[in-house]
Amino acid sequence: MTRDKLINDIVQFCYEYDVIDKGISEDEIKSIVYHKLDEPDFIEDIINTIIKNTRTRNDIDVGKIIALLIELEKIRLELEYKDYVTT
Repeated sequence: MTRDKLINDIVQFCYEYDVIDKGISEDEIKSIVYHKLDEPDFIEDIINTIIKNTRTRNDIDVGKIIALLIELEKIRLELEYKDYVTT
């Protein structure tokens, strides 16, 4: 998944599930997410938010949520363990 698609999916999730105040512009949220995607703690917070907000809902696209969570977890693990990875 490209970084732009990931950011768009995160922003769409936030609006769709009322995670953020709708008074904040989409461009502002995209900018925040773009700059914070290099922080493992931020990604972990997003993962937890997604899980918390979708756990009891029946109206979710499970496949899309799983794909989003997998992509976020990949990035988080790469960031968290980048000093241990050998090339």
